[in-house]
Amino acid sequence: MPWKPPKCRNPLDVSGCSHGLCEVELLFHFSHFGPSSITFGPLIESKCYEKTDVQFLFMGNSEYQLLQLIIGGEAETWSSVGFDVMELPSGELACQIGSVLLLFDPTGERGISGAAVHGGRAIIDSLKFDVGPNLTSSSIDAYPPSVHSNGITRIDHLVVTTADCDRTTRAFESNGIHPRKVRTFGDHEAKMRQTFFWLGDVILELVGPDQSEANNHALFWGLALISDNLQATADYLGEKCTPVKPAVQPGRKIITIKTREIGITTSLAVMSPHTKTN
Repeated sequence: MPWKPPKCRNPLDVSGCSHGLCEVELLFHFSHFGPSSITFGPLIESKCYEKTDVQFLFMGNSEYQLLQLIIGGEAETWSSVGFDVMELPSGELACQIGSVLLLFDPTGERGISGAAVHGGRAIIDSLKFDVGPNLTSSSIDAYPPSVHSNGITRIDHLVVTTADCDRTTRAFESNGIHPRKVRTFGDHEAKMRQTFFWLGDVILELVGPDQSEANNHALFWGLALISDNLQATADYLGEKCTPVKPAVQPGRKIITIKTREIGITTSLAVMSPHTKTN
C-alpha cells in the first residue's frame, strides 16, 4: 500500500497561517498533526519564502507540460458540482480544466491513477506518467480551456505523497524533472518535507517525511484548483463546500469541496487567483 499521511476531516482546509506559500503546501502538515495541535509559526523550520521566491515559484517554465490526469469514479459526481463534462470521440467522458484534460475511469482505482506529460513518459516511483493512444498535445488543443459552470478555470497544484522524499525526488530528476524549491516543517520527530516541481503551468508538490519512514511508493493525492471569483464559486456549490476563508498565502482565499459526501474520489480545494504581491 502507498504511504500517505493520517487523515483528518478536511485536510485541504487549512487557515490561520501567514508564513507559507499556499494552502496546499500545508495540507499534509495539517493532516499529520491534526487540527487540535497545529501551530504553524514554530513548526515551520525552513525559511519563509520571500516575495521574489514566490514569484519565481509561480512563474511556470518547464518543457514538461501536464496534459492529462486519469480520475477513478463516475463523471457524474464532477458534473454534480458544476464541472462541465464532455464525451470524447473515443466515447470516454472527460473534463478540461485549464491546460489539463481529466479523463474519468469508472472502473479504475479511486483517486488519481495516472498522468500524461508532454515531453516525457515513464513510471516515476510507481507514479504512472504516460501518453495514452488517443492523447497528443494537438488532441488536447482541440478542447480549449473554458470557465466551468462553477467558475473554476485551471489547476494550481497537483499534490503527491511519498514515504521517501529522497527516492521520489531522484526518480523525478532521472526523468528530467528537477525540483525548484524544497522546504521542511514540523518538530524533530515528525519533520515533513515539501519539494516543488513545475509541470508546465501546473505545480507538482511532493510531500512526505523528511526522513524515510517506509519502503512504500508515491501516490497522487489531490488537486488545488483556481476560480477567478471564489465567492461566486462558493455560492454555486452551496453546502457542497466549506465557507470562503483566508488562505495561508496572503491576499488569497480558499474553499474545500466536500468530495467524500459527493462521491468524488480525490481531494479538491479551490483558491482565488494569485495576486501581484504573491
